[in-house]
Amino acid sequence: MPAASPSDIARPFLWLAAIGFAVGFLGYLLLGGGAQALTRARPEATPAVTEPLSMARDIPREV
Repeated sequence: MPAASPSDIARPFLWLAAIGFAVGFLGYLLLGGGAQALTRARPEATPAVTEPLSMARDIPREV
């Protein structure tokens, strides 16, 4: 029996990584598309933030 080459050893791991990437990416697209549809339906539900909360002038700061 001939010795296994490095590519023969790595092939199952590469297939597993490719399938995992494809499943994760498709899930990201499906969940991301659903979130975008919800924000487009109700644009007034998401308030516009102009500055970080820590930079707001009406919040007392403790040093």
